[in-house]
Amino acid sequence: MNAESSVCISFLCIYVLRVPTSRTQQLSYSNASESLEILPSGDIQSRSIGSSIILTCRPKVENPSLISHMEWVDPQNRVIDDAIKQSGNAKSTMYTESRAGNILALLFTNLQEEQGGKYTCRATYANTEKLEKSVTIDTIVSIAWDDAPLNQYPILGEDFNIKCKVRARPSPSVDWLKNGDLITGSNDHYIIDTYALKLKKVTEDDDGIYTCRASVPTTGELKERNIRVEVHIKPVIEELDSTIEIVEGETTDIVCKARGKPPPKFTWVKSITHQDLSTADRFAVNKDTGVMSIRNVNREDDGEYQCTAANAAGTANMNIRLNVIVKPKIMEFINKTIPVSRDLEIICKAFGRPPPEILFRKHTSEKRFVLGGQPNDDRIILENHQDDRNGETVGILTIRNVIRTDDGLYECIGKNKGGTSYKNGHLTVEFPPSFEATDNRTVFAWDKHPGNLTCIATSIPNATIEWRLFGGQRLESSPQIEIRGNGPISSLIVYPMDNRFFNTYKCIASNIHGTKERSFVLKEGRRPGQLSQVRIVQMTATTVSFDLVLPPQQDELPIRRISVQYKLSDQGWDKALNRTWTVANSTYILERLEPERNYDFRFAPGNEVGLANWGNQITESTQPKSRPEIPKMRNQNAHGGEYEMSPFSNQYEVAWLLPPDNGEPITHFEITYCPLKRIAGEWEEVPNSCKTEIEKGQRTVYWLKFLSADTYYKIEVRARNVFGLSEPGFIRIKTSRGQDPPVVHHQGTLITSGAIIGIVVAVLVVIIIVIDVICCCAQKTGIIFYMCERSRRKPVDEEDAKLGSLYGWRFPLPYCDQKMANVAGVTAIQDSDSGKSTIRLVKHTAIDEKEPLREEKKITPIIDSGLRRETSITFDGKRSISKTGFIGKDSAV
Repeated sequence: MNAESSVCISFLCIYVLRVPTSRTQQLSYSNASESLEILPSGDIQSRSIGSSIILTCRPKVENPSLISHMEWVDPQNRVIDDAIKQSGNAKSTMYTESRAGNILALLFTNLQEEQGGKYTCRATYANTEKLEKSVTIDTIVSIAWDDAPLNQYPILGEDFNIKCKVRARPSPSVDWLKNGDLITGSNDHYIIDTYALKLKKVTEDDDGIYTCRASVPTTGELKERNIRVEVHIKPVIEELDSTIEIVEGETTDIVCKARGKPPPKFTWVKSITHQDLSTADRFAVNKDTGVMSIRNVNREDDGEYQCTAANAAGTANMNIRLNVIVKPKIMEFINKTIPVSRDLEIICKAFGRPPPEILFRKHTSEKRFVLGGQPNDDRIILENHQDDRNGETVGILTIRNVIRTDDGLYECIGKNKGGTSYKNGHLTVEFPPSFEATDNRTVFAWDKHPGNLTCIATSIPNATIEWRLFGGQRLESSPQIEIRGNGPISSLIVYPMDNRFFNTYKCIASNIHGTKERSFVLKEGRRPGQLSQVRIVQMTATTVSFDLVLPPQQDELPIRRISVQYKLSDQGWDKALNRTWTVANSTYILERLEPERNYDFRFAPGNEVGLANWGNQITESTQPKSRPEIPKMRNQNAHGGEYEMSPFSNQYEVAWLLPPDNGEPITHFEITYCPLKRIAGEWEEVPNSCKTEIEKGQRTVYWLKFLSADTYYKIEVRARNVFGLSEPGFIRIKTSRGQDPPVVHHQGTLITSGAIIGIVVAVLVVIIIVIDVICCCAQKTGIIFYMCERSRRKPVDEEDAKLGSLYGWRFPLPYCDQKMANVAGVTAIQDSDSGKSTIRLVKHTAIDEKEPLREEKKITPIIDSGLRRETSITFDGKRSISKTGFIGKDSAV
């Protein structure tokens, strides 16, 4: 449209004529004020380092399209884009960026301190006029902490600088606070330096939080840095024992304690080797507690050790001496042999650290020998010496004029701080024979009983023995004389054929130290004579007691027993009954006699040869039937007092001996108990307080219950038969104090052993019946099944019954199958051939053997032919064979 412009409003088009600008008008524009504008405005832009900045340069002209060659120049007068290209940095933190409207922006993405300075924006307007605009970037460095550790550790007693090196631009000022309080300038303790706060002669009070406060007045920036100051203290080791003693083989802990801040760590080294013991064998070191443990200490561990405690403030050392105590060890203790009457030295050597003391003890005494002479035997002297060459202690026990009692086992005892060691050695004292162990000098022999003369010779070394007659003739073995052994024990067995053999014999014992003789007399043994006296002490209706006096004995065989024969006076001695008592028995009583009958008694003492002739005959009549005798209390005056103490407070067990019934059986016992009081030393019954209880049968024990605690009682026991009550046997008791738990006591007749056996047998029978029923139903076998089958057959003779009985004992239950039969020890095998059956019953006598011994029986079953048969059984010692013959039409009978 040439110079025209058109505007369309609704459906109308308005053409506007665009008039070409004349040259005059253009000149008028160029004469106007053209410049560049930098935003943000201001000749100086203060910015913190690290921040991002954009400086926008735009032309402030009439016609911006006439602007050309717009660029930014850095403080070194270098075009920024060219500088970036020359550096080859594609990602510079400073670059330019063109925007619409001929605007050129300068961008700083991370302002650096060295990027501060004057930046100029330049451009050309209408190709002739040069335009430029400058702005100065003033970089501000924020407060930064170059050297200000958050935790700092001064050492007690030393000077220390709390570091706080601050960097900022403009330069900052610094002041200090402790625990929030301002430190106002330097003084005797604090000196404020450029980059530190100096503490003079640090004390524990200098612990705390120090604040390093930096500020820049021109920018108004303020920063604080809290620094924790902890005063460290050099370790100080507590005093240790300079010497520690440890027993070899034990485990020990050695403690090294130290004070310090922070708590120190510990190390241990052995001074001579400088070895770190935390890695050594058998050693363990706890670095936190300072405990050094040594397992199984040995003697090489002896020496000096150093404990070191260290922390950040410094170290401390302490040396200790470890002495390893070595328990004594007996190195030598040799058995000794010496004849009597000689002098002897028993030597024992022992090693230990420290050197042990050596003592001796004889095993037959609890007391040890003391150093020097012995208070009770100046023949014995004990000495100790040190053998420096071997480091041993030598103990010498000297015994002068050795006697037989010195013989025996001795104990060497080595003792020091580490403990005690023992070793046994034997001293043998040799001596000539003696007959101290041979007691009897007189030996008896009689018909078919030889004399045994045993000679025991005590000596060291053992003696040899020979036998001679009193006249000196040496004896040799013969049919009438047998010599057994030739020392130190020898027996001469003499079979006396006539009086010549009753003689005096000599035992002669010899060894290297001497000879000794011992005589023996062989006498003929005879039966004893009659009793010296026989007296009846007590006669009741059914018992008699005797007092018997033995005949005098002088070098004769001792009487061992006394026999009595007794009979009714109207009977002969062939009807007499015998009773024998041992001589040791002090009570001679006959029981079960008949009341009101005359009895004859005669007596005969006996020894090893036999009984004497019967003699000392007496006749006496028993008493008529009457009340029983007095029951004797079992526990009466067991401790010799006036009463017995009951272990219970409310009950007591009364026990008595069964008294003679005097001809009629005892039907029951009556137990009467009454409370007692002690008045003026006399016992009195409490009136109307007695109670009586009955114990039927022959029991001789009864429990009294519901008694009062801490009370005296009189208890009487009477026996009753048809003639009445006996006189009472009595006892006094006292019950205990306090309460007792109830105790149940059986008052009735206790179950007998026969009843127990009957119950067990009944249970077994029931079990057998149950098993047999099961076998009958399940296996078609067993006694019931056999009886049922047998009932279907014809009657057989008594031999069948015998075989049935044999069948029964051959098959103990259970026997339902082969396995069960084997368990019972019986094997049943059935064979069938040619129309007849044979059952072998094998009774094993050994189990689980390859070839067990067995007993075998053949039984021919019953044949239902109505014929009778005979069965014979033959045993050959290992097996039994049965043969059956039939009686009937085919029989010759």
